[in-house]
This record gives sequence, C-alpha cells and structure tokens, in this order.
Amino acid sequence: MKKILTILILLTVLNGFAQQDPQYSLYMFNPLGVNPGYAGSREALSAVLVHRSQWVGLKGAPVTQAFAINSPLKNKSMGVGLNVTNDKIGPKSIISATAVYAYRIKIGSGKLAFGLRGGIQNYNYNWDMIEYKNQEDQIPNTAVGSFVIPTFDFGMYYHTHTFYAGATLEHLNESQYSFTKNMVDTENGAKVYSHITGTVGKAFVLNRELTLKTSALIRSDRQGNGNIDLNTSILINKTIQFGLTLNTRKSIIILAEYNINKNFRVGYAYDHNFSALTKTTGSGSHEIFIGYDLSVFKSKVISPRYF
Repeated sequence: MKKILTILILLTVLNGFAQQDPQYSLYMFNPLGVNPGYAGSREALSAVLVHRSQWVGLKGAPVTQAFAINSPLKNKSMGVGLNVTNDKIGPKSIISATAVYAYRIKIGSGKLAFGLRGGIQNYNYNWDMIEYKNQEDQIPNTAVGSFVIPTFDFGMYYHTHTFYAGATLEHLNESQYSFTKNMVDTENGAKVYSHITGTVGKAFVLNRELTLKTSALIRSDRQGNGNIDLNTSILINKTIQFGLTLNTRKSIIILAEYNINKNFRVGYAYDHNFSALTKTTGSGSHEIFIGYDLSVFKSKVISPRYF
C-alpha cells in the first residue's frame, strides 16, 4: 500500500497538470461541468452537487466534490452559471471557481448556444507527503506550495427535447507555473494543456413507460491523451433510470437515477476498474449526485427532462 501511494504521489507531481481535470462517471447528469453552452438550457434554475471517491481503500486516492448552478436570464436568450470544484489526489489539491455565460439561438426545433467560461484554479501541494527513494530528487525547500492560475473555456451546445450535441475547448490560455520562486524556471514547473471534449446524446421514447437513452463523451488533448465513454440507460415510468457505461479507461460503470419529483433527483454510480491498481486496492470508485430544478421567470419545469 505504501509503495502504491508513493507511485501515485510521484505521478501527480511529475505529470504536473497533465491530469488537472477530474473525471466523472455521471457526466451526463452535470452537463454544465462539461460544456459552458449548457447554461440555461433546462429553462429553470438548476443546481447539481456531486461527490466522487475514486479507488476507495487506497490512501491518497482522488476525491472530488463539484457544485454547479445555472439559469436562463429573463429574456431566455442568455444563460449564466457557476462551477466550483474541489479535487484532491495525493499531495495535490485544486479548488476551481469559474463563471459561465451562454448566448442561445433558436434553430429549428432546438437551440444552439455559444458558451464562455472563465475563472481561477488554486493549486496546493503538500510536499511533506512525499517519500523519496533518491534524496537527489527531493523537492527543494524553496518550492512554492500554493499558487493561483487563470483558466478560460469555450463551448458550443445544441439541443432539442430528445437530442443534444456539443463541443468544448478547455484551458485555452494554457497557463504555466514554476514550482520555484523563479517564475521563468520552466524545468521545475508545469503547464495546463488545452483539450477538446465532445458529447452527444439521444433519447428514444419506446412507449409511455420506457425511454432508451444513449450518450457518448470523447476527450482528447494536444499530447495525444484521451478517453471515450459510451453510455446506454433505460428510463422507467419517467422516474427510475438504470444504465451502463463502457470506456477506454479499462472500467465499467453501473449507474442509477431516481427522479423523486419533477424538481428533485438523485443518482449513484459504481465504477469498477480492471487495471492492476484497482486489483491491488480491492475496491472501485463511487459517485453520488443530487440535482434540483426551480422554475424562474414563470417558466414551467419540463418533466421529464431527458438531458
């Protein structure tokens, strides 16, 4: 266990910002966290709270909390939102806060939105958590333990009642930072690489009781890293949903959602990873979410909302 923790910590430090963004099993239930163009598309004040515990049982494993809220403005052609996340892995923790703005245009039976997201990321490192096999690799005492960087994203999102598709360019500014007090020291620093995320989803209403929902997420960066998630779910009586997700991260995800009423919903996902790391820990990942919609500007909350 100690060896695994050491490897985990060294990877997160040496990779710098290569894995700066948390991964979610329930991405389809928090679309604002994926695409800023989603803001206002539920035609209600919509809030989502997510907690994810990855590789349960492994000390220093990733733990993430996320809060997202968005709403259309009174003229309904614009939407605004806020994302706040707290992501911790090993000695590194990141608190992010971003504001979202979307402009929406009606096209056919749906709406096309252009979204902007901007804010800050506060990185904190606890260098004392690291045990070095070779003391020459030790982080110097002068290393910076906390710093703040800006981040900016752009997204496009099109949706109808039963379909959506979108693309997001994240971290367009590709912020850089040095771990030493010398701001030009790029050898002992890190960089946030920009990446693109694409999503698509479709709901097939089979009959009054059953609706088949499908979705996909594709993510890639300029370093050649990426992943693909494919999900299929069945919605029963517009209330209970069960689903299965397969992805290229060597894992299978079982998820469920319960629409308590037209405003309030909860969900859970279990992520079983088939990598050697998860086999050693003996457990997978757990994710839960709570969502709430409140009508604003005399808008009627649509039920059911497929996306």
